[in-house]
Amino acid sequence: MESRSSGAKRSWRRVFVICGVASLVVTYFFLSPQLRASISNEMEVHHEPVNHHDIIETVPVTIVCQLSGEMGNNLAKLGRCLSLKWWLESGAFYNSTDKLGYAARVALRHQDHNKWVRGAKDLQRCFPNTNQFDFSEANNPEFESIWKMQHKLLGGNERVSGTPPFNEINTVDAPFPLQSFVSEVSKRHSLVYNTASKRNVSLPFLFSDYFQSIDALADRFYQESRQFFHFNESCCTVKADPDENVFHYRNFKKEMPKRWNGFGFHEADPQQAANEVFGHLKEGDKVAIVTRFGGESAQPYVDAFEARGLKVRVVDGNDGPADFCFLMSAQKEIAGMAISTYFAWAGYLGNATRVISYQMASSKLKILSHHNCTSKGLRGKFDFVTLNNVL
Repeated sequence: MESRSSGAKRSWRRVFVICGVASLVVTYFFLSPQLRASISNEMEVHHEPVNHHDIIETVPVTIVCQLSGEMGNNLAKLGRCLSLKWWLESGAFYNSTDKLGYAARVALRHQDHNKWVRGAKDLQRCFPNTNQFDFSEANNPEFESIWKMQHKLLGGNERVSGTPPFNEINTVDAPFPLQSFVSEVSKRHSLVYNTASKRNVSLPFLFSDYFQSIDALADRFYQESRQFFHFNESCCTVKADPDENVFHYRNFKKEMPKRWNGFGFHEADPQQAANEVFGHLKEGDKVAIVTRFGGESAQPYVDAFEARGLKVRVVDGNDGPADFCFLMSAQKEIAGMAISTYFAWAGYLGNATRVISYQMASSKLKILSHHNCTSKGLRGKFDFVTLNNVL
């Protein structure tokens, strides 16, 4: 009797245990998705996502933005990363229109050369919205360890600052590589949850080391970019006259005398600037030549423009943000090199009715394709031209 009684007790105990486990499982699945994600995050649970919503509810995608150069380059790189963020959040990669996009955030990583310091200061001073970023967020051992984790998980270059998996945009067909990132993470790879208490960069992360050109993303998010990159007027010293056209003389030859030719930084000569780039202007029209170097280097251009009967002045001696403001303030036409991120973004954010973006046929660096913009205010604004070199 005693044996039968103890056996009965053990049976009931097993029943209670089974029921208890079942009840916990049922309770878990009736929890809100957010609460389940929170529990999973803290436990570092890995599983295969069933659909995009698994990612939406658990981890914001980090876009690690590799900055370099001065204000113009940093502006173009940050602009690219923000466009990627907006694209991910828009849900543009879904077939169904009723689904939301990924949560996304941008983490900045500056270059090793100390040139980034001045570029960051100029951005923060003249574009107040950039003060929300830590320009050194991804410059630490934590990010390097996450890079290596991503390499083990997804492949790619193990060397930090090499090419990682999902090194965003590696073709001219943007944003299709980004669609690949979304689909590959969803269907092929285990989702590694981001635990905010343990790390700030998501795994997988998206890495961007590219400049925002006038492409599909720039077109789609034109208004968002103009709103975010609102320019601080205190960075201006002088502005273009309402009836004045502006020629941006970058003068790479003076800035880097040993490297400009090897890099292919070829510029229009004075005759080409006067007779081709601005060849349509009429006698008496006004042209301002803005340059970062002394006015004497621009004198051949002054002579060429004046030979056509144009009224010319040189704007020089200002810092980079002030010249950027001058270009943005022009209301008629501005002209400059297509490979200059500084000029391209002044045209993109500025008030000019026409932006003549030229490249030399001899240049190794060329804008290979041009997007036909459709956004209000951007449609028909940029005019890309190629100039033949004078023999």
